[in-house]
Amino acid sequence: MYHLTAEQLRQNFVERGISSDGPVRSLCRKLAGDIKGDKLEPMEQRDAMQAIAQTDLLQTSTGSMSPTTSEVSQHGSYISHAPVLVELLRQVAPLSSKDPEEILRLFVLLGEVYDLGLVDDRQFVTRILPLVSGSLMKFLGNCLRGRCSWVDCKTQLLEEFFPYFVRERLIRDLIIFRFHAAGQSMRVYIEQVIQAANFLQYEATEQQLVDRILINFHPDVLAKAAFLDKPRCLKDLYRVVGLIEEKISVSKERQRVEPEARQQSGGAGEPRDVPRTARGRQARSGAVTTKCWSCGQPGHYQKSCPHRTSRPGNGQGPGGHATPGSSA
Repeated sequence: MYHLTAEQLRQNFVERGISSDGPVRSLCRKLAGDIKGDKLEPMEQRDAMQAIAQTDLLQTSTGSMSPTTSEVSQHGSYISHAPVLVELLRQVAPLSSKDPEEILRLFVLLGEVYDLGLVDDRQFVTRILPLVSGSLMKFLGNCLRGRCSWVDCKTQLLEEFFPYFVRERLIRDLIIFRFHAAGQSMRVYIEQVIQAANFLQYEATEQQLVDRILINFHPDVLAKAAFLDKPRCLKDLYRVVGLIEEKISVSKERQRVEPEARQQSGGAGEPRDVPRTARGRQARSGAVTTKCWSCGQPGHYQKSCPHRTSRPGNGQGPGGHATPGSSA
């Protein structure tokens, strides 16, 4: 507000219903205090209420009509919500450049705050003046003088600061070829595309916008959506996103658990509790025994059998078959 001219300051005070008497520097301090949510003096608060009643609530048909009690109480509730609005606007960074994309982002954020319905349109436009400068501040001042609604302000803003070729470029960059980055939240990405489409008045049906968002998803996301039903509306799209997020969570949990399972199973082989042979089962249970094929006694093999005697031939019985357990 310190870069405002004296005329702009006094006009701002008149629109706020505050006395504009005093030097420019004191007016700047008073305006800064009001914007920060400081309470007005009782006399100034009464004057502000009267100014609101005389400007915003008077209905002119055949003549002036006094504001009703409900209308005055409604404006009283607006004033009570002003500090909340101020606190929210503190979190919005002032416009740092005149780039159309920066203006778009600012007004998308301001639109989210406006949708909370904390104050009326005139108060809202007045409160956001410190966030802009130059031609944009002059534009908002004209909106105030013309008593434009917030919707009308946005429409005129689009016509004045977003000529056709600029709008086409932003639609191309922010909607048609706005590619989803790896690791970026799908829901945040969807909201950004939808906000840009709404602000730029992108002429497409809901299904066309959903199709555009879907084909611009990252390939890793599309791979997980291969066997899901194609969404037809935003509600379906968020349902698909929920299923994809669940798949991603399951995949991450699998990657976390499988190394631990391999370590517990003793490596890349089969688990310890699934041996291939009976001998393997005995080895793992600790009951390993050996049995001689010659005498049938446990504890030694046939080649070292103490009961074995030499017999002619190759040690086979009649018919060429070995005779385990037989003795001389």
